[in-house]
Amino acid sequence: MELSAQARQSLEIPFYSNLKCDKLGHDSFEHCFDKSLFTRFGKITYQFNDLGYRTKPVDDFVGDEILVIGDSFTLGLGVNALDRYSEQAEDILGHSVLNFSLNGASNDWIARKTNALLQIFHPRYIIIHWTFSHRREKNQPEWKDNERTECEPLYSDQDNLQNWIENFNKIKFPNVLHSAIPDWHPDFDYSIYPISPPIQRQDLSRDGFHYGPKTHRALSEKITNFLAAHEPHPW
Repeated sequence: MELSAQARQSLEIPFYSNLKCDKLGHDSFEHCFDKSLFTRFGKITYQFNDLGYRTKPVDDFVGDEILVIGDSFTLGLGVNALDRYSEQAEDILGHSVLNFSLNGASNDWIARKTNALLQIFHPRYIIIHWTFSHRREKNQPEWKDNERTECEPLYSDQDNLQNWIENFNKIKFPNVLHSAIPDWHPDFDYSIYPISPPIQRQDLSRDGFHYGPKTHRALSEKITNFLAAHEPHPW
């Protein structure tokens, strides 16, 4: 799949472009939540493509993939790429899945990036895994994506919910599964919006906070069961 210069510009995260490392963010001995777990867990490698995503090389893009979009839970912080729910869903479905996620992503970024992807891809389905409702994106369009997130709570819960609703409503693509990370918004009413409730953690990643391999597997099964029930054509 050939990407235009404009498409590349709309997607690229230069900080992560072609990055290869063995620790990232909270997934380091210095910043992890559980140093004993980190020590026991084993080796993890992060490999990002030239656009700055921990997914397939751009040359392997076709255009009709399933797209997965989210924050560090979707990026797979603290687990190897093959253990993530995106790769496990690909194995179950037998259909290519691309993982467009950003460590520390805001819901503003997720909605903005989803619509940028829809200008380029004709995906079979989109899986959006929303992040903490208090995360916002600074109004600094000249800054790079990894520089713009406001991670600390700055607004009321109601303001944060309204901001998420606005982002939710920006997604017009019909084939979307909305889901969310654990504890993303206090007392959210799942009967109002078509969003799948968070999955219960079955284990933890190397950093002691994010999804471990078993939880990624359970989430992949939840997603693929949903797609099997709602996709008009068999996988």
